[in-house]
Amino acid sequence: MDMSHAGHSIHGAHARAQAVSHGTSNARFEVGLAKDYPGNDYDLVACFDCLHDMGDPAGPAAHIRQSLKPDGTWMIVEPMAGDTLQQNLNPVGRLFYAASTMICLPTSRSQKVGASLGAQAGEAKLREVIRAGGFTRVRRAAETPFNLVLEARP
Repeated sequence: MDMSHAGHSIHGAHARAQAVSHGTSNARFEVGLAKDYPGNDYDLVACFDCLHDMGDPAGPAAHIRQSLKPDGTWMIVEPMAGDTLQQNLNPVGRLFYAASTMICLPTSRSQKVGASLGAQAGEAKLREVIRAGGFTRVRRAAETPFNLVLEARP
């Protein structure tokens, strides 16, 4: 095992131990890359503030789609952003543009494909990526001034 995977094993073991200590026996935790984690029968897959950082977000979207049960759900939490520059000219949008320029875009560009969605991808672009992965139903489940929560279903 190379050291890049050692931390994953520790985190997976910690998650399992926490679940057991809280009386949860019907949860399973798997650690892997977004495009190749194991399993194909999940009720729920959740991505927290990471889809916009992925070099090839459509690849993980397709993998998530095939890993869900036919009635499964993908929960996507992303930074709140409008679809246009004008919609993002507010205090939160300005902060997210700065972080995106310094962190999100270079992270995505350093990976295969380099889609570079960034923290200000906007809901329309996120829906496009989600649908490219094979999902047919996408809805805005919740929002805060800082986050957008989307629910995707096959």
